[in-house]
Amino acid sequence: VIVDAAPPPAGPDGHAATLAFELVSGRRPIIVNCGPGAGFGPLWHRAARATVAHSSLDLEGWSSSRLGAASRAGSGEPALSDRPGQVTLAREGEGHAAGLVLGHDGYARSHGLVHVRRLALNPDGRALMGEDALIALDPAQRRRFDAMLDAGALAGIGFAIRFHLHPDVDAAIDLGGRAVSLALRSGEVWVLRCEGALPALEPSVYLEAGRLRPRATQQIVLAGRALTPAVQIGWTLAKAQDMPAGLRDVALDEEEGAG
Repeated sequence: VIVDAAPPPAGPDGHAATLAFELVSGRRPIIVNCGPGAGFGPLWHRAARATVAHSSLDLEGWSSSRLGAASRAGSGEPALSDRPGQVTLAREGEGHAAGLVLGHDGYARSHGLVHVRRLALNPDGRALMGEDALIALDPAQRRRFDAMLDAGALAGIGFAIRFHLHPDVDAAIDLGGRAVSLALRSGEVWVLRCEGALPALEPSVYLEAGRLRPRATQQIVLAGRALTPAVQIGWTLAKAQDMPAGLRDVALDEEEGAG
């Protein structure tokens, strides 16, 4: 598991990817981000820098950092502005069972909410437990949240937790709409379950270097609306229980290695 746990750089290549993560089993990517889009032209470059292009949480399509004025460094690409003023990281547990609690205030000024993400990986690597929360931490943030709530006729502030899938992952809604099954080419099957939201599959793209055009893929989206100044969604990504522990693709196949 790899997590973006630092404030983003302000330059023309910075991404609004704060608290985004990626998950790989053996050599098989499962959860990814869309990737850098510069090789596919300026429009893809800018689109790939937005929070919606990352496996993180966005509010009503807003990014956790916004694109500002065009950079004067020579590329002409906008720099990131209005970035999170504070990105926090704390470790939980000990040894192989250690987890992370992360947070950023990139939505505090606009919506009065702080994004907090908790991640914990099982010692055997077969399950990742996650929780995403939106919280108004102080009176000023609470006033801003109430103002946004009033402006939206008390309909709540829409949010989406996104899990972009690698193109080689075959995804299907399972368990009557309450879970998503993820089949890898190695034969592994992983299942995403969540509490507080129903998962949906939506189109996505994977901007892979060396390709002539973006690769079509999918993303899992957990959508909801923040009606109170404290909302949390729990989720798990776990290897199917009937999958043998030894089934984990860590070496190149002969055919792929020959290529």
